[in-house]
Amino acid sequence: MHASPLTWLTRVLWFTLPFTVGDLIASGLDDLDDAARLAGTTMWWVVWFSGLLAAVVMSIRSLVLFRVLAPVPLLAAIVAATVAAPSALGWIGLATAAVVAVAAMAAEVGMDFVNAASYGDERRFPLRPPAALLLGPVELVWLLAVVPLPAGVLLAADGRWLPGVVLMAVGLAGAWWATVTLSRLATRWVVFVPAGLTVVDPMTLMDPVLFRSTAVRRLAPAVADTTAFDLTGSAPGLVLQIDLSEPVTITPTVGRHQVASELDVTEVLITPTRPGELIRHASARDIATTVA
Repeated sequence: MHASPLTWLTRVLWFTLPFTVGDLIASGLDDLDDAARLAGTTMWWVVWFSGLLAAVVMSIRSLVLFRVLAPVPLLAAIVAATVAAPSALGWIGLATAAVVAVAAMAAEVGMDFVNAASYGDERRFPLRPPAALLLGPVELVWLLAVVPLPAGVLLAADGRWLPGVVLMAVGLAGAWWATVTLSRLATRWVVFVPAGLTVVDPMTLMDPVLFRSTAVRRLAPAVADTTAFDLTGSAPGLVLQIDLSEPVTITPTVGRHQVASELDVTEVLITPTRPGELIRHASARDIATTVA
């Protein structure tokens, strides 16, 4: 299974975390009683092993899991550092955890994971999430997924059962909600297939849409005054435009209680996470990529 150098680096750094961040977390747990210390240590090893498994066995689900877990060692290390002064090894752990948290979100790593499930002559290019989701909602979903559950376990281990059980229930619900929500973001792609390219985006389209290679006149960066139909969701990054020689029918998503209607379009906009790589791949498939 192919993995880029950045994915391998992320795996190696994750593997080293017990020897660096683990030292800092152990120091932070020293002042707790035996039950709470055991609970904290057990949760740390569960997070680490789950992240290692997700990093090695690549799939869409493991990408979601790994990106949820990747910032957790950094968060745990920061909390531990406020309790006990980090040793030299602890500072290395803090830096390593920060690199892992950033690298796990990299577009290159995401492409490795989503293409692990591709088959035949198929290549998937993830789309960037809408800007509105990046400025608060995604962070809130993540916090609900990773904070209440361990806090509840620690409270319960300390004998405070009522708040502990409440937080654990909130944490389990938050983890389920995060899985559903973030899985939708992880299954937004442009997929190159022998017949052409398909836009798969449940956030902007009711159904995937195939743009046949024979109908694609050009795939290139969009111009500032374009009137093409917007499938980007206002996502940040370089916007690409697909120009067609004949209309293609799409069904945009609509709000609740609204009726979806079909549209015939000859130009659409997309925002992939790696636009340059997508253009190079399109060119290799004999799709015109020059700016008109």
